[in-house]
Amino acid sequence: MVEPLTVGFHAVARARIKADDTVAILGCGGVGLGAVAASNARGARTICVDMDDEKLVVARAAGGSDAINTAKESLHDRLQELTGGRGPDVVIEAIGTPQTFRAAVEEVAFTGRVVYIGYAKEPVSYETRLFVQKELDILGSRNALPEDFRAVIHLLEGKTFPVDQAVSLVVPLEEAANALRSWSENPASFKKIMVSVD
Repeated sequence: MVEPLTVGFHAVARARIKADDTVAILGCGGVGLGAVAASNARGARTICVDMDDEKLVVARAAGGSDAINTAKESLHDRLQELTGGRGPDVVIEAIGTPQTFRAAVEEVAFTGRVVYIGYAKEPVSYETRLFVQKELDILGSRNALPEDFRAVIHLLEGKTFPVDQAVSLVVPLEEAANALRSWSENPASFKKIMVSVD
């Protein structure tokens, strides 16, 4: 559990998130959950965004204050409603699609910060005037530092992170190949698979 969560923690550190920030996190998989937990730990209002209700339930348990299912509602309209028309101070993109790359700069508030964790597998075109007119800070984040590992380990030791909800399946080593095959055939049906090596 530790390493994927540290990537989200590092993104929150890169974003310089403070207690008075409103943060939208696009994508609530393993890395996005780390960003949710880290943002919440800094006292920020944390809006979780995904297309999967189950992931949003886990994200709320990890510290999200609000949830937006973009398969059912407009991201723009809900963010405007939740932020009084400003947009979030910070958007962390943890999906890696051209649509979410663009949404991050479109939805963030003026003088906001955008942190990209995901990376698109194809070129992404932008309306560059948004970067300039909104005076945005655009940051990349993909790694983690020792302090991120210490923070995640402390979080897990404190038992405040919903580990049981974040893990779909625990299998012994001899069943790992079958579990990975099932995941490969239907990735949306799994959150995390843990392999037990006893």
